[in-house]
Amino acid sequence: MLITENHCPVRFQAINHGQTIAIQDDQQQISYQQLDIQLTHLAEQLSKQVTDSEPSTPIRLVCIANNGIPLLLLQLVCLRLGWLFCPLNPNFTESEIQQRLNILNSPYCWVEDNSRHHLLNSLNIDLSFCKKNIKPLSPLKINPLQPTNIIFTSGSSGFPKAIVHHYGNHYFSALGSQSSISLQISDRNLLSLPLYHISGYATVMRTIIAGATLDLSNKDLSYPLLSSRKITHLSLVSTQLIRLLKDPHFSAQGCTLKHILLGGSAFSVSLLTALAARGFTYHLSYGCTEMASQVATSTNNNQLIVLPYREVKIHNEQIYFRGATRFIGYFRDNKLIKIDPKRWVSSGDCGRLKGDQLIISGRKDRQFISGGENIQPEEIEALCLQVPYVEKAYIVPIKDAQYGQRMAVFIAFSDANLIHFEQYCEQLKQYLKQHLTRFKQPDHYLAWPSSECSHRLKEPKAEFIKSTHNTGFNYLNHV
Repeated sequence: MLITENHCPVRFQAINHGQTIAIQDDQQQISYQQLDIQLTHLAEQLSKQVTDSEPSTPIRLVCIANNGIPLLLLQLVCLRLGWLFCPLNPNFTESEIQQRLNILNSPYCWVEDNSRHHLLNSLNIDLSFCKKNIKPLSPLKINPLQPTNIIFTSGSSGFPKAIVHHYGNHYFSALGSQSSISLQISDRNLLSLPLYHISGYATVMRTIIAGATLDLSNKDLSYPLLSSRKITHLSLVSTQLIRLLKDPHFSAQGCTLKHILLGGSAFSVSLLTALAARGFTYHLSYGCTEMASQVATSTNNNQLIVLPYREVKIHNEQIYFRGATRFIGYFRDNKLIKIDPKRWVSSGDCGRLKGDQLIISGRKDRQFISGGENIQPEEIEALCLQVPYVEKAYIVPIKDAQYGQRMAVFIAFSDANLIHFEQYCEQLKQYLKQHLTRFKQPDHYLAWPSSECSHRLKEPKAEFIKSTHNTGFNYLNHV
């Protein structure tokens, strides 16, 4: 029996696969049957504390916490209650959090660390395991069109937007993902990305809908962790992959990993070659918050194939999308502003379609003009990543008296020894001279910022700004 979009996925699995482990962390395992009991207990608590003073707008439960079972429980109980789950990055500054709280305008907040966010009133919730007698369970229907979460865009290109999805978006996102990355009841999916980002939220939904096990850990991501927990599915950003590949024991031989989903930024040829050489099946992906995570995915190559339940078109060289996974609207001015489901939404990216293959050129808002010539930074970055010893590359425009704007490139080499930095830069310069016309060749080569966070899903723009200022360049703030 296959789950349908109008069933609570946890209740469905509790009825059909009750003893299967739903969630495992460093201390405990929770079966789907136990998880269902816990959600019922939690729903009763929250219903007593929360009153619906705005009948026309779903209750918004703001959650400020790191990944963990408590946050997972709140994500899943909101789905069951028909509330909006609103996770915020606990590492944000107070001003960044307040900016988002002003948009959400909700009196209901749960804070994991009261010592850091002591100015916020946190709901008093008992998240300890509830031991109740297991009663016969009946199917629990939910409205798949009921808004279920608010995920903020990164705000890297302006003010962050509060994106609203309903359960149907996540359900069809999971089904489409299954077409290229099979996820079964016996599999174990590691939650390696944060729940306040769409990639982390989607990992949970894909796993629960499939009836697989969601694994999470406070330990550093490592090959011993993956091996001991028998992880079969893993999502990574480039920094995480780089660190795993530094372990010579990290290989598919004797490893349970079946699929590695890669996203967040471009991956160098050297990283992908190393991953394939170690026997792993990897999937590059292109996705966004507005489309509930993946839009197009590859398998062991760079050919991104548009997944089922997504529609993509190109207009004026820009990518537009719609379909069953497309978000329902924005939360703004204290209300949900819905968008016509048939409306095409701009991704902000440039690209082209070749059959069902989607080819990404780069962000429209990263384009700039140098001496009257259009520059698309991603084209140059991709060429840099073809060089075996280059792990990461990022182009920024800087002010230039003669050309208006020129470019600097931040580079991370596989050899992190800065003694060799100039030598590698010179080799890279010669390579780019052979493959790029003069106006596309970077003028300045800078070391990758050292304070980058391992869980960062996008390039550290703030670090680039700081680095260009430290080197005396006039950074043009529209990267």
